[in-house]
Amino acid sequence: MSKQNTESYDTYNTCAENIKNQIRKEGIWKPYTNRIKNLLLCQDKLWELYNAESNLEGKRRILEDLINLQPLIAEWYSTSKKIIEFEADAGVCN
Repeated sequence: MSKQNTESYDTYNTCAENIKNQIRKEGIWKPYTNRIKNLLLCQDKLWELYNAESNLEGKRRILEDLINLQPLIAEWYSTSKKIIEFEADAGVCN
């Protein structure tokens, strides 16, 4: 993952007001979907590590990380659905 793919806004060097203005200007979907993509990329990389690991304890730890990642991915998709439904109900989406 490159830094460009992991951070949509430079939040570390930007004040809260500027971040808010940036989101108003560009919208929330691009950074939001980038984070979903990054979670899925992490999941894929963990599976690669799992398949390359020969030690059973190492495999167990990787599986534990994969299990811990699943609720995050599910929550992002669930929240996305709620946002889309809210926007549709509010007439924001065409």
